[in-house]
Amino acid sequence: MRRAILAAMLIVLSGCGINKAFLQGEEAAFQAIAPTYILYIESDETLDELSREDRMRTVRAWRFSLDKATKAAE
Repeated sequence: MRRAILAAMLIVLSGCGINKAFLQGEEAAFQAIAPTYILYIESDETLDELSREDRMRTVRAWRFSLDKATKAAE
């Protein structure tokens, strides 16, 4: 499921003519969600190391796609 969401984000963010207002919204969403999600990843004792790294990779990929889209929009 997470991979499907990430794939959809990458498709949307890699499109031509990305609207700066859209990117600002995506950045705001990242700033609101990522810190809490990272805390969850770090504190959930039921996650094994592989699951934890998979979730952190998702956060890093989201950050990377936002940075790439922002540079493309400039």
